[in-house]
Amino acid sequence: MSCRPAGVRSSSPRTLPACSRSGVAVTFRRLVDDDLPVLYRWLNEPGVMRWWEGEDVSWEGVVRDYGSGSRDSTEHWIAFVAGREIGWIQCYPVADEPEETERWWGMGVDRTAAGIDYLIGDPADRGHGLGSAMIRAFVVDVVFGLHPAWTQAWAAPYAGNVASWRALEKAGFRFAGLVWDKYGPCRLMVADRR
Repeated sequence: MSCRPAGVRSSSPRTLPACSRSGVAVTFRRLVDDDLPVLYRWLNEPGVMRWWEGEDVSWEGVVRDYGSGSRDSTEHWIAFVAGREIGWIQCYPVADEPEETERWWGMGVDRTAAGIDYLIGDPADRGHGLGSAMIRAFVVDVVFGLHPAWTQAWAAPYAGNVASWRALEKAGFRFAGLVWDKYGPCRLMVADRR
């Protein structure tokens, strides 16, 4: 959950094998239209909604921004643990969002980086390390695994969203500095390709 508004869906479904580097096997599948009711429910859960400032999370907004009719370079994925969906995560090339990311290039974000946004859907799944496991696996398997030209991953959760930026730290991200969007300060977090 970051300062970047959610993008839109692209590409076809794809499932990746489990990543168990954290002791939790996380798998990913590309988001499809059949996932939209679950994503709608997650985006409207109060613990998520409070950090999703300015987003249209109505049913129409979710269909428009995440459904198969939308096109851009953002990839949307559903994360699973033991066959159960636990969250949503997206990635996109920062070069496609220069109005947002250009000001961060001097703070250690490469022009060849990928931005990520994410959420753990069910409140009962939060606070157990699933967020950091999901992020770590996604960066390894999707961001760097499927995109050899991407040199970094970054996210900018709101400074007040301690659970989110701590999950990034536990997933191997480093703090690059404070940045501001129209809703307040965000912690710019970066992970380099190893």
